[in-house]
Amino acid sequence: MASTTDTAPAAPAAPLDFEGLVNALLPLDPYRHGLEPLVADLARIAALNVQLNAAFRRIAERSGFPQGEVGREHLAEDAEAVHTFFEYVYFASPGFLGSVGEWPLGGARG
Repeated sequence: MASTTDTAPAAPAAPLDFEGLVNALLPLDPYRHGLEPLVADLARIAALNVQLNAAFRRIAERSGFPQGEVGREHLAEDAEAVHTFFEYVYFASPGFLGSVGEWPLGGARG
């Protein structure tokens, strides 16, 4: 007889188009314009990070993505995590760093 602490292995997560979901989420964020060139990187990071992966999957499930359109209401409790992720990447991006004279790294400051 199996104990109550035995668990079956978790089923692998269904494939999710992270790049498509990032493209659907960016219009909802104030940093969208600075992040548009980084969509592939954002999608890769979201897919590889355990917390972001889970948040993006919950948003996709709530919105019916990819068939459904993603709106602010679908972010729910994941809104802060997604915005904080986008904000962090924006302020670390070459575009922003260049605008404040910090890119390329190691370059002379004006």
